[in-house]
Amino acid sequence: MRPSTAQFDDSCFVTERGRGEHHALLIPGLVPDGAETFLRQQPLFRAFGDTTTITYPYDGFDLDQLIEALAIRIRAAAARGERPVLVGVSVGGGIALELLRRTQADPLPLAGLILVSPMTCSDDLAPMFKRFLDPVLNPPEGSSSADVIEKARTFFRTLASRSMGEPLMSTWKALFTPPRGWIQLRERGIRLRIERTLNRIPAAGAIARVNAILAFVGIHQVRGVLTKAPTLICWGSRERHTLRMDGPGTGMLCRPDMAFRLFPDAEIQWIYDRDGEEVPHASLLKHAHAFNPPLKKFLKRLSKVALKRPLAEAG
Repeated sequence: MRPSTAQFDDSCFVTERGRGEHHALLIPGLVPDGAETFLRQQPLFRAFGDTTTITYPYDGFDLDQLIEALAIRIRAAAARGERPVLVGVSVGGGIALELLRRTQADPLPLAGLILVSPMTCSDDLAPMFKRFLDPVLNPPEGSSSADVIEKARTFFRTLASRSMGEPLMSTWKALFTPPRGWIQLRERGIRLRIERTLNRIPAAGAIARVNAILAFVGIHQVRGVLTKAPTLICWGSRERHTLRMDGPGTGMLCRPDMAFRLFPDAEIQWIYDRDGEEVPHASLLKHAHAFNPPLKKFLKRLSKVALKRPLAEAG
């Protein structure tokens, strides 16, 4: 992984108070920022306790530094009497898994683990997506830095566009096209925030985020249990456009008999929308109504576990 000048300081971790004893640490994917990724899950998580949402520095990305900061915060939360719940989405799921792998000898005191569409290593990517990403991860000989930078920008915009849904229609057309147009007007502010974020990430920062994926060892290399804490793994029913579900990591985590080896208290959910419509990869923002019910059910389960099991035993 290329060196990064970015610092994961306190400004990257935003904590909001909740009503329960749990403390959810929310790790987003490459884009959008954590505040937008978890926008429609924040009230749900805060109903069970505090939340700490991570936003990555824009000018670089240091995976080692991030993992160290996460481990410190999880142990500090447990020391305060809180019950840490680690939540990772897409590449954020890969970061969570890498954190658990590196702390396997001294397990983190987790009350729960939630993985949404986790990408455990670059070989989990779907072939079409991997072909698009490979020139960024491994620039072809003779390509200019400008070429690689432009590919990185295009890649990030593709990721963001998937999280935002369909393109916006004009304001006047939206006003006279209920209800879809009215919904789009409501979403406009969110979309603008995501676009502003994309414009603020310099090319070097974008490439550093992408290169961080190369540092993932991958769970297929892991022996033994990663955590005994209750674990929820959610997959979109249309992951195939982004991930190959027979990948070295995805192939393990989408099968209960395989996931059990790493997470002995795991449940796996495939997420569908209304009327059985398919839900794409890590679509927490666009498809919150499909993801939130199983998330809420799992958080209620954690609350019941808390009454029976001390945190030291859960981790």
